[in-house]
Amino acid sequence: MHSMKRTNVVQPPVHELHCLVDVVDELLDSLVELEQRVQQASDHYDTRPWQAENFARDLPGKRELSLVATVSGKPVGFLIASRRPDGAHIHRVATDPRHQGLGIATRLLALLLARVPGIITLICDACNQPALALYARVGFRVTGTTPEGKLSLATGTVFRR
Repeated sequence: MHSMKRTNVVQPPVHELHCLVDVVDELLDSLVELEQRVQQASDHYDTRPWQAENFARDLPGKRELSLVATVSGKPVGFLIASRRPDGAHIHRVATDPRHQGLGIATRLLALLLARVPGIITLICDACNQPALALYARVGFRVTGTTPEGKLSLATGTVFRR
């Protein structure tokens, strides 16, 4: 008879997705704390983390388009977007460093892409290779460079060579 060694398989936590409009009031402080953790852990995130007023600022469609991923009621990722006449613009995508690699940002982006017709744009640091790889996987392409040297990316556009 063969003896099999049992190993404990750790299952990743279940992430719940919410529209920002449904959770911003109760999770505002936690979103600011998450933003600070992400900024501190990254060499390529903005130099100034968002504060409560940035999350609460009213932009067209922002509260409905923006998404928050939670585990046990605590935010572990978010995507902040606003509506544009031809689609939407993503202002922020962030995942808690302790939850990176679990597909949270991919799920957030996929949900936004499925919900918004037209062109979706974002700006990314040219040195942030993990983010650029993620954006390329879900369909974003580089469309130009900002005056600050960051890359402009978009979906749904015609690219010229």
